[in-house]
Amino acid sequence: MFDSQKIDSYFAPSIASSKTKKSTVSRRERIIMLTKLALPSLAALLIGVLILLPQFNKDINDMTSGLITPRKGELEKFHMENSIFYITDNKNMVNNFNADTLDETAPGSKIIKMINPKGTIPTAQKDEVIIQSPIGYYDQNNKLLTLQSGVNLDYSTGLTTTTEEMFFDFNISKAYGVKTINSKSDSIEVNAEGFEYYKNKNLLIYTGKTHITIQSENIDGGI
Repeated sequence: MFDSQKIDSYFAPSIASSKTKKSTVSRRERIIMLTKLALPSLAALLIGVLILLPQFNKDINDMTSGLITPRKGELEKFHMENSIFYITDNKNMVNNFNADTLDETAPGSKIIKMINPKGTIPTAQKDEVIIQSPIGYYDQNNKLLTLQSGVNLDYSTGLTTTTEEMFFDFNISKAYGVKTINSKSDSIEVNAEGFEYYKNKNLLIYTGKTHITIQSENIDGGI
């Protein structure tokens, strides 16, 4: 007689393997099924993102369009308002200027444009010259001041001088001009084609054709 239990034992491993294969197949089927179910949802999500992205970019552009973008190098320029500007001459004497605005003409140029500059220049004789004009430029590299568009020079001695343009070289403490100049005091009036002023000597020289009126007397001359 055959022992049925022994016979079953021969087939038991194949039966267990069959159950394992069925379990593996059913797990794969569930994964595939879930993937198929998830794909339409994922596709719908991607389509929604693609639809909203252009609008999002437009909103960002709308928000930034109203902002002012600085020009290249603009933030590097020197700028001050209602400020005092100090210049030291070759004798280490400090000359101060105040102005409505101080602006560098270009980034790194070290040329300062001044609107309504007004400065006090002390002399070696402890006198003062007050200089003012609508527009001025100061070249920091060459220590050269240029005043334009109607320059007024008021000396503490009582002499007032007007001209259209004046240069002041702080390297040698010398002011000069090559345009018509008019000087007035209580007793004298001078009209000349130009002038030179040496601050350390407190010396004013008229150049070119010069006409001098002293009280009721007229003197013509020139250099």
